[in-house]
Amino acid sequence: MCFMLKTKDDHPPVDWQALAELIERGGLSARDHIILQKAYQNSQFAWFGYVDGKLMATAHAISDLTYSSYLSDVVVDPHYQGRGYGRQLMQTILDTLAPLGKVVIYSMPDKIEFYQNLQFHRLNSAMVYGPDNIIARLRQGNFID
Repeated sequence: MCFMLKTKDDHPPVDWQALAELIERGGLSARDHIILQKAYQNSQFAWFGYVDGKLMATAHAISDLTYSSYLSDVVVDPHYQGRGYGRQLMQTILDTLAPLGKVVIYSMPDKIEFYQNLQFHRLNSAMVYGPDNIIARLRQGNFID
């Protein structure tokens, strides 16, 4: 199997519905593909991983290009997990973002160890503000009490 990683700058053709399905299949919350498209288009950075031409990994980030970047929707299709693709994706992301300062990410509880193995550290003082429906979803996912 041949793993290929493309960035937003490569202008890969993106099937936004398929991307939304990948994100949900990967264990993140369901996304409306139209809103997802807007999020990716408004992000400065985006990555798309392919195995034999099939989209199987993704992530996107925003950054102030000086102090910090926020990394979001890091997903590898469950069928392809455990083969090192997530580590390759994250190494490429960190090669891009780490020179721009700290990298912040929400992690699914079952992926915390994966990120810690990549030298991420838990924050003791992070706070979040958002509409009631988003706060409720974060509570349901055990991101906040």
